[in-house]
Amino acid sequence: QLTAESKALVAEVIALVKARPAPEVSVTGHTDTTGAAATNAALGLQRAAVIRDLLIQAGLDSGLIDVVSHGESNLLVPTPDNTAEARNRRVEITVR
Repeated sequence: QLTAESKALVAEVIALVKARPAPEVSVTGHTDTTGAAATNAALGLQRAAVIRDLLIQAGLDSGLIDVVSHGESNLLVPTPDNTAEARNRRVEITVR
């Protein structure tokens, strides 16, 4: 679930995209290290897809959005395997 702070960022992302002449948007899903790597890759993709859908509902062209998963790689907070860490469960949006 998105935090109120994260929901508020949707309008900011839309404005950034519209300010670019040829925008590209990348939505990357991440997980913590709890569970199997393959499961985490799928979960990261699901997280990114939810955000993609939210951006489309807010008016962004779906053709501008690339969705990927890093699963449990590229941790924000380094942890050993099978460690629950909320800060690693996230979605990053990059606007170029």
